[in-house]
Amino acid sequence: MRNMVIAPKPGKKGRSFTAVLLASVEADLLWSGGMTDTDNQRPVWAMFGGSENELRAFMANLMSGRIAVFPKSNGYSRSRDECVEILRSAGYRIVWQREAEGALATIYLPDLFQIDPGLVDPEGIKFILLPTQAWVDEQRIDPYPLISHAQRSYDLPDEQLASWVSIAHLFIAYLDRRTRCPLVADGRFFLQLMLACLRDGLASFTTDDTHYYYRNEKIGFGIHPQARYYEKNTSKVGLSPGLVFSASHERFEKLLAEEVSLYFQHAQGVS
Repeated sequence: MRNMVIAPKPGKKGRSFTAVLLASVEADLLWSGGMTDTDNQRPVWAMFGGSENELRAFMANLMSGRIAVFPKSNGYSRSRDECVEILRSAGYRIVWQREAEGALATIYLPDLFQIDPGLVDPEGIKFILLPTQAWVDEQRIDPYPLISHAQRSYDLPDEQLASWVSIAHLFIAYLDRRTRCPLVADGRFFLQLMLACLRDGLASFTTDDTHYYYRNEKIGFGIHPQARYYEKNTSKVGLSPGLVFSASHERFEKLLAEEVSLYFQHAQGVS
């Protein structure tokens, strides 16, 4: 959580606007604005807090394209790590919440986060899962059959696999609405397919080195720095660890065919 300022342009008079950046997500490879050569961070999701009046003024300026920076004792830094920019043309949505302490404003790119984009993108499959921890905790799915099935192919601890069971069902829901292919309707296959995507780099957990996955004994599984996916402080605002997915239809369909074959081999008792 860090204070941000939108200051007047150098040499210009005007008011400064402030807010607290509570959490953010970057996924530069998933959208054109992230692929642009720039000195500014361009998050695909971010949550800001502050008093309602101040926050509304800050967000109005931020959404208009003005740069927000983290203030330093000797002025305002202009490095990439210290500047946040929201592209007006990107189609961000904003959600407002009133809290006892003030207000929250969450911005996001809907095509990446909504469960149903409406149409299958002919160029490929892209999405981000970012469920709340409350949603994950509310799910009542027996993890044992899924864990037992997954451990035929992966040497991962029961506790780690169990923590991914709910996410695997959500993963398939997102995937089902974006792929050209039908998916096997079995929770065991859901976890198997998600693990295969994580293994082969079609999906990735955050590569933020403060994330708990880095402290797990299976430190490397499902973390792909080339994905350039960063969750920052999301757990502090009540979100569960999420993941990013990006692949062409052809690449995913090749993996899907292999995993369907493996699933039925296991179902028939073939090692």
